[in-house]
Amino acid sequence: MVPGEALVQAGLSQNQSSLRTASSEYCDKAVDAGWVKSNSGLAGLANTLINGITNDPAHADSYAARIGAGTEAPALVLARIVSDSQAARAGLSDVSREAHTLLQDSGAHTATRADVMSYERALVRAQMAYRSFQSALGEVSARSDMDIDTAPVDKELSAFEDVIDNARQTADDLADKYASVSSAKS
Repeated sequence: MVPGEALVQAGLSQNQSSLRTASSEYCDKAVDAGWVKSNSGLAGLANTLINGITNDPAHADSYAARIGAGTEAPALVLARIVSDSQAARAGLSDVSREAHTLLQDSGAHTATRADVMSYERALVRAQMAYRSFQSALGEVSARSDMDIDTAPVDKELSAFEDVIDNARQTADDLADKYASVSSAKS
């Protein structure tokens, strides 16, 4: 009996580790790709969530500025927004798949607080990236030389928004599972 229990524990531990690893990699990619700014810890994150922007009044380091939304050829800017949104959407989908795997596991240690927190952190980064993409689209759309239909960009951003909405539900389900596991231990 003991070897079987040890095997189950190892399998569950691997899934938990996979979710945390995928979440961490997604958050790192969001910063490295320039979709979101690296913030200064919890205070920076709270400010971004509350205000939607950081304390940088010029926004010189914003996603829109980094991709040249105000200066580069509109077609290039729109293509970059679509490409980045697709990558962000695919990355969040991958993290969500790991969360779904964890949700389907049964046993006493299937959902930990660390799992919930890591997934929620990835979700927050995705929401920040989405806002960055929307802001860049708004900036390029307001230019006088903008004469390109933004429907493909709008369609991609809508698809990313749908993935974010599904991820919110997954985060709630994961939190519920953690709460039920925690209460069962009590």
